[in-house]
Amino acid sequence: MSEEKAMFEDTQEVDSNITNTETVEPSVVSSEEETKDIAIKTTESTNTNKKKKKRTAKRREKNNEVKMTTTTEKKSERILSIDRFRGLCMFLMVCSFIFPLFSCFDFLAPIVEHGDGGFQVLPGISFADLFAAMFIFVIGLTIVKSFKSREAKFGTRKAYWQLATRFLALIGIGILFNGFENGWVDIFLGDKTFADLSIQIKIYAIGFWIAIALLIMYVVSRFVKNDKFKVVSENLFRYFLAVAGILALYFILVATAEKITVPVNGNRYGGWEWDTLQNIGLAGLMALPFIRFDKWGRLIMVGITFTVLTILMQNGLFPLAKSILEGGIFGGFSWACILLMGSVFAEFKDDNKKYWILSSLILLISVVLIVSFNFTAAKRGCTPVYAMFCIAIASMIWGGLNTINNWKPKFDFFAIWGSNAILTYISTIFVIGMLLGGLLGAQLVGLSIWAAIPIILVFLAAFTVMNWLLRRYNKYIRI
Repeated sequence: MSEEKAMFEDTQEVDSNITNTETVEPSVVSSEEETKDIAIKTTESTNTNKKKKKRTAKRREKNNEVKMTTTTEKKSERILSIDRFRGLCMFLMVCSFIFPLFSCFDFLAPIVEHGDGGFQVLPGISFADLFAAMFIFVIGLTIVKSFKSREAKFGTRKAYWQLATRFLALIGIGILFNGFENGWVDIFLGDKTFADLSIQIKIYAIGFWIAIALLIMYVVSRFVKNDKFKVVSENLFRYFLAVAGILALYFILVATAEKITVPVNGNRYGGWEWDTLQNIGLAGLMALPFIRFDKWGRLIMVGITFTVLTILMQNGLFPLAKSILEGGIFGGFSWACILLMGSVFAEFKDDNKKYWILSSLILLISVVLIVSFNFTAAKRGCTPVYAMFCIAIASMIWGGLNTINNWKPKFDFFAIWGSNAILTYISTIFVIGMLLGGLLGAQLVGLSIWAAIPIILVFLAAFTVMNWLLRRYNKYIRI
């Protein structure tokens, strides 16, 4: 306050001096000496004003530098712990994609297999089942901050619109990849024709190439000196993905209704294509209405949702949710709760006591319900007790990472991998899951371990270099 007051007084004094100088009347001067004397005084006053202005500017600059440094330090500290956690999730997910391509690594199957086929952390929950849930938890760590930032810049309605479009676009990306994998890959490598595809796969398959064309247009616009073309290209690409996301939601809702109402041998029009990107998008959409609640409000909403959903899952809903990959709409409620709990823990970050009490309490309740009361825990269908256990594990990992925020090595491997997580995940699905696995899967299966290791290292190195370059030049890919 004292510095600001001094700056204000200096400014006032400068204004006063300027006014006094300007009110000198030339007609009052009666001699040449007096004229020179006044001129000298005026020059001195002007010089004094300039010096005071410079001092005021330096003080302001210094204050701004202090504020910017403090903000940057806080921001980098927050991003560092989140990036490391996000990077850990991404690295584990990439490994779970690439290692199963080679039969020589079958001994690792328990680590990367989901469900009952994997290493069981708790009954119904394998080690690999934790990855996706932890990634959605990480998204929750920044969602409230992202919403408030957008709200401050554009207003509440536009903030909701931007985030809703973003989450719909994620669903759209996931479903268009399904169109490529379940459409074109089956046509090129299998015995299917385009006519054999279901109506929704046909739409997704055609949409995939439209999205690629719009993506090329968007990339080209970055190199063209035409701002209108850039904005139009970006909006066309984003909103096309969002429309694809809306179609995906429509088909999954139809499929869910048909599961209940249409006989087993009846004609079905809905689609069951639903995977991790769709889960992320749906979780974000379902969480959006509660973003403006305070942390206690969000915590209460999660508690109510888990209670109601647990009762339903334990009394007949689970088989239906399990029949849809990742649970579809029913599983979406639990995925949204995971995301909201990430936002809750983000606000408890600076209160260690409450943070660890809440984390331990959730872990205790989930373990007791699963082990002692045999509540159904499963990633497929995303039961509430599975979600609770994943929340507890994720919060403990992030809590541990927060204790080493001051450790900043020159090459921070997991922070690098977490800088552009969505880009890394999309690249993994397309390059490793579809191209490498789909096109060359038969050739890779029989390779020896000595041939497989260099291939794996090349891909891991390529992802590392990509993320390192983007992080170094402060390029962060957002939808």
